[in-house]
Amino acid sequence: MKRKILSLMLACTMVFSVCACDASSDSTPESSGNGETYQFVSVFSNSEEIMLASGASESFLIDKDISGKEYVKLTIKTNANLLGEFIYSNVNNPSQIVKEEFFIEHSSKTVEFKQFLDAFRDNGVGLFDKHLISITLKNLDSHTAEVNFSDVSVSDREVPAFEKEIYIEKDNLKVGADLAMGGTLSYLEKTSWEGLTIDEVIDYNNNIYIGVNAKENADVELSSSVNLINICDAGREFQQSYYADIGGSMEEATGANGYDRRWSYTATREGYYWPYNPVQGGDEVCNLSQIIDYEVSDNSIYVKVRAMDWGNGSARPEHKGDDYEEVKFGRTTKSYIENWYTIKDGMLYVDNRFIDWNGFTDMENIPLHTLEIPAAYVVHPLSTYVCYTGNDPWNLEDTSYDRQPKLLGWWDENAHVNNHHPEDWFAWVNDDDFGVGVYVPGAASYVSGRNDVESSFFVHNNQTAYESKMATDYLFNKKAPTSQYTSCYVGNTSYTAPVVAVRMKEYVPLSYTYVVAVNYLDIMRKDFKSIYEKGEMTNQGLKAWD
Repeated sequence: MKRKILSLMLACTMVFSVCACDASSDSTPESSGNGETYQFVSVFSNSEEIMLASGASESFLIDKDISGKEYVKLTIKTNANLLGEFIYSNVNNPSQIVKEEFFIEHSSKTVEFKQFLDAFRDNGVGLFDKHLISITLKNLDSHTAEVNFSDVSVSDREVPAFEKEIYIEKDNLKVGADLAMGGTLSYLEKTSWEGLTIDEVIDYNNNIYIGVNAKENADVELSSSVNLINICDAGREFQQSYYADIGGSMEEATGANGYDRRWSYTATREGYYWPYNPVQGGDEVCNLSQIIDYEVSDNSIYVKVRAMDWGNGSARPEHKGDDYEEVKFGRTTKSYIENWYTIKDGMLYVDNRFIDWNGFTDMENIPLHTLEIPAAYVVHPLSTYVCYTGNDPWNLEDTSYDRQPKLLGWWDENAHVNNHHPEDWFAWVNDDDFGVGVYVPGAASYVSGRNDVESSFFVHNNQTAYESKMATDYLFNKKAPTSQYTSCYVGNTSYTAPVVAVRMKEYVPLSYTYVVAVNYLDIMRKDFKSIYEKGEMTNQGLKAWD
């Protein structure tokens, strides 16, 4: 029966079956680096190289029950980009068949592609025990592909059901990436500054304040373990966000380029048809991105995800201005986002990589669109935006700053744009110039603003922490709010996105690095200068789509 189902599904596609190995055979244990160990068992092996003409497909029959083993490893070498499909059925309902796509980039070396199948999120497509029927590979390039597909192995490794925020800590810096939010940078704490704590308090003017030893001059102490990143919803955090101006226009969704826009109120209160927008954390109604892989060591975190499409979490309203309807599962994009988080020299280095494999049409003629590199959301008590705008860059005596205290209003009403930032950094600081700085060479502009209509610090305007989905539905092992004012969870936030304007290219990776510091402004600037002088961070990967 299974072979009959397979033949129906794979009509006009060659089926290649070599050795379907015994799934009980042992293999060498592997480790993610954080004390977790797991073991793969082989379910398929092949010693022959295959040739795939442009557009041709090859299917490899697996025919194995892999119940409880949702982590798959492929050993493969290919000189062409390949679109793959894991084809599996429900063990308890064989007629329920899922085709889960993946993408393999061309490489001169044999690589191990690892993936968690889509069984670890509410909007996953494979929420059942699986029988792995086959794996299909299709050549996406114009030349003939030489493919050595030598092994398929599976493991019982899982994405944590509870401990979804994973941490590293070094040099008085604690960093967390949230697997429930696509591995976004969700936690940033300066655990000590010269022996002093960084405190979140209600001061004597009844305002929320965050600063070094702030509890010594405060009416109410809220916390001395403060997350400096706003995580109110899946669109906050520090995360990668990419755009392609396809599928129509702001006024009309036409389905151009093989893409259909949906309605969103994110940027304006009137709303408009949102463009293609892979976002690492999830979409605008908190449909979650799919974790493909992750690793943790003492000093670094790696994560790979299939991003959600931000505007596809809502259904188009009947009339402009009407409320939209939430779409339960949203749209998981055909793209990969990768992050490497590493603490070094008391700062956080974040390497970022993105590749899109939708195969959209006519991409060479689309308009330019800005990318957020990254989208950076800082807690609202760090309220003053600062950036160097002088004409003598890296002269630390020159403090010609663009200083914007307490930017107020909503995104579209009071956005602040800086087009001249010759030192390639920005910061959000408190009244004592202590805060969070980001160094990111290669950006054309910095776009900054605040979210809420009421952007003051008065406690009564910032008491929504318990209403955040991150503090309720998706809290898991994150620190719960200590009060309704805990600023990492409230709607108010300080936001900056360094941006570049590009045309997205299919199957071409784009990469860049940024550095995050938590310190006083003059110290951050000095540390960023040291990075600049080494000449190692040029972010040439941002030009990949030029």
